[in-house]
Amino acid sequence: MAAPVRQRVTDPGGPVLALCLGRRCSALRELSGTSGTVEALREAVARTRGAVLVTAGCLGPCALAAVGAVAHRDGESGCSGRTVWLAGVHEGERADALAGWIGAGGPAPDEDPDAGLPVPLVPAVAGLGPPMRLGG
Repeated sequence: MAAPVRQRVTDPGGPVLALCLGRRCSALRELSGTSGTVEALREAVARTRGAVLVTAGCLGPCALAAVGAVAHRDGESGCSGRTVWLAGVHEGERADALAGWIGAGGPAPDEDPDAGLPVPLVPAVAGLGPPMRLGG
């Protein structure tokens, strides 16, 4: 009997979403009745090939309401590209648009991270930042 052929599984890369779950961002979700948006974003990441969700106790820019940062992650190196920071992602329309964008693959490789943003996320752009530090 022949031995089974093993196929090499490669990481396709994809969007990486850093989502603030700090006290203020969580409270904003509770107060606005959108606490379910976190689960919806988790599900969008889980359904998207190569997507990664990073949650943090506090990402820092509390004056911007609930924040998230999105970048494209290279599958081979595991490094991300530049990051787009989004404010107010506790709002239902923005959270839905973010989940849809992640589900569609998020930022494209080798483009500005805010290229191709869904219309509801355009006013949410709080700035562009350096690549995320993933791993050690």
